Amino acid sequence: MQIEEYVEQISDAHGIQGSTVLPDGTIVFTAYRDGEYELCTLDEQLTETDGDITYPERLEGRESVVAHRDVDGNEAYDLVEVDPEAGTVTPILDDQFQNQNPQQNPTDPAQLAFVSTRDRSLDLYTLGLETGEVTKRSENDDPVWGYAWSPDGDALVYQSGAGDGDALRLIDLDTETDEVLVDEPDSEQSLSMTSRHQGRGAWSDNGIVFTTNHETGYRELAVADPSGDYDLHHVTEWDKYDPRWTPDGDIVFVEPRNGNREIRRLDDGEVETIESVGAHVYRDPTKNGVYYANYSPTEAGDLKKDGETVVVESEVDFPTTAPEEMTYKSGDGQEISARLYTPDEEPVGGIVNIHGGPPAQHYNRLDPTTQTLVQSGFEVLAPDYRGSVGYGREFRTSNIGNIGAVDVDDVAAGAAYLRERGRSQVGAIGASWGGYLTLMGASTTDAFDAGASICGLVNLETAVENARGYLGEVMERLAGGTPEEVPELYEERSPIAHVDDINVPLLVVQGANDPRVPQSEAEQLISSLEERDIPHEYLLFEDEGHGVVKTENTAEYLNRTVSLFETAFES
Repeated sequence: MQIEEYVEQISDAHGIQGSTVLPDGTIVFTAYRDGEYELCTLDEQLTETDGDITYPERLEGRESVVAHRDVDGNEAYDLVEVDPEAGTVTPILDDQFQNQNPQQNPTDPAQLAFVSTRDRSLDLYTLGLETGEVTKRSENDDPVWGYAWSPDGDALVYQSGAGDGDALRLIDLDTETDEVLVDEPDSEQSLSMTSRHQGRGAWSDNGIVFTTNHETGYRELAVADPSGDYDLHHVTEWDKYDPRWTPDGDIVFVEPRNGNREIRRLDDGEVETIESVGAHVYRDPTKNGVYYANYSPTEAGDLKKDGETVVVESEVDFPTTAPEEMTYKSGDGQEISARLYTPDEEPVGGIVNIHGGPPAQHYNRLDPTTQTLVQSGFEVLAPDYRGSVGYGREFRTSNIGNIGAVDVDDVAAGAAYLRERGRSQVGAIGASWGGYLTLMGASTTDAFDAGASICGLVNLETAVENARGYLGEVMERLAGGTPEEVPELYEERSPIAHVDDINVPLLVVQGANDPRVPQSEAEQLISSLEERDIPHEYLLFEDEGHGVVKTENTAEYLNRTVSLFETAFES
């Protein structure tokens, strides 16, 4: 198969973006149709409207679903109500704020809670579906992440913080108070961290299920009562995420292991693995089983229930390569876990694929960039550098106040590892924070022979200034302070300050509607590269946001990426 044909196929492999089950058993899910995500059932497409409609959730007592709508790819989510019978889409909130994670009051179908940027950062609100009245409920200064309703609908528990030192807080709707529920020193208390449905189902008659790394340094399952007293469950040396109750009183959670986000169920002290290979998101525990989207090297995002496939959205009928789990040593001896993808034939070079976040991992999934590079003959190393999740609190926080240094050392050591394996030339590629580390690696080390940055940060100070509220707070946490408090770090750890030291060709990819890393970041870099006659290509997508999603754009990006590394390595 020619690489252009391969790119065409893998670029069109789109997984579902959320699902829900109606009272009659009908499954409503989001699927990619003609350039946009629409709501579908197994029998038909329900919606046809401008923008992506994603993350549907059933509304009890209304015979409808609530979903997110993103018209321009800028993550200014509207909330819409969709009638599955008629396919009509009715705006609930259409105000260009980032409105997300709607959850219906379990005892009052006419009340919806949601998280929004309508005030400053991410705050928790309620909305009267009949009256349209919006009421702010959270009163804390930190951003709101996950949250959950109490079973009686009289209270809300939420996760507050910027990723470091997060606490659980309790809102009593009767007394209109917002108070600390669980806040342990030097630790994070979390309801969820990985999906638009953060915290949903965390509170039942059995208590509030969450994770805390206070006692062991790893995120352990915990169950609290409404006073904040809690007990730990299933203590291991693996982080756990996204716990939620099933209707039977079990706890379903995710446990990242070696690039796989295993879905597991805790039942009366016994743990059962539901799915072990791949990255699994949009979990929905129902009385009939646990639904989730499954992403693996051979699945593009199929909908499964308790391990059995329910919806195959994209057939993966092209070759893919599964990774080998391995470790290597960074410059200071720190062990770094990574996935290694090796082509069938002798590799023509090596690529370090750097994940974004930074609190994330390179997951064992169908990644078009990795698979295309491997099919083009490159050996790809995907490291979980310092700052990645899944390896305990000490590892995840080891880059705080030292970004653009220890993490760069880790990816540069990955390049050295590939050279030890005989790859005489090595490139770097990454998106978002991975793009930032690619640019830092290309400018402050001699580890790489070419680099591709997708929506990568260029100037830390302007990135904070232009970031949507809560993202600026997260950036300041990573930097260890504001630009006024640690100005030297913001300057020294910004790629724009080291452009003079770049002597390798670059591909810079940017979405014009990106709300996280605005186009102005890429324009700063392009201007500096042009002034210095540094070889580069600039690929701007007018209809993309933070990343490349659309089929045609993905194909162009992948072809340009392969061309960059082939040309650079040949020369």
